[in-house]
Amino acid sequence: MHIPAVFAEDNFDNVIEFIAVNPLATLIAQTKDGIEACHIPLFWHNDHPKFNADVGYDSASNKSHGYLYGHFGRKNPIYQDALTDSSWLIIFQDSGHYISPNWYPSKAKTHKEVPTWNYQSVHIQSKIEMLEDTDTLKWILATMTAQQEVISDNPWSLDDAPAAYIEAMCRGIIGFRLPIYSIQAQFKLSQNKTVENINGVINGLEQLNTNSAVAMAAKVTNQNNG
Repeated sequence: MHIPAVFAEDNFDNVIEFIAVNPLATLIAQTKDGIEACHIPLFWHNDHPKFNADVGYDSASNKSHGYLYGHFGRKNPIYQDALTDSSWLIIFQDSGHYISPNWYPSKAKTHKEVPTWNYQSVHIQSKIEMLEDTDTLKWILATMTAQQEVISDNPWSLDDAPAAYIEAMCRGIIGFRLPIYSIQAQFKLSQNKTVENINGVINGLEQLNTNSAVAMAAKVTNQNNG
């Protein structure tokens, strides 16, 4: 994707944190019938602490990019129809927020401002590896569940369901992992604006007083106060 330098996010830890907060990914593959996409929650895990160029590590920094894990329902055709050895594109993004030019103090002086949209997105390229053994499937399900159940005072786990039921559910899915070969991350949070206009954006969002606006105001504040 096109990323203006001012919006590029190069901090790997920030990217992984963003994926954890926004786990529902869009997976895009080239299939025998054309381009196909599906939406699946994923989680990141660093399987290999040592450098290995064959599994997508950054040779410049000698740092592991790790893997993304998830699962398909076996009736989902995308993994069956994807062209052999083809690359997959994985996209994570937030909902973002509209930014009105009326929030910029400079607009009242020059009228040289236009509407825009603040958002964060991460694009990852990979080649998929299918995982079918039951123990691995249970690990994928348990790890994803544990990450998401932090919202609960009484977290659900696989042990809450009958073992035979979980076994049956596992027969209906196929797991996968995606070694991270490349990352492009864009966090567009008003970094290209003057301090005066950044403060105007924060104030305008806070005055809307919606959950999405307040959340975006916090992101703009954190991004530009670092």
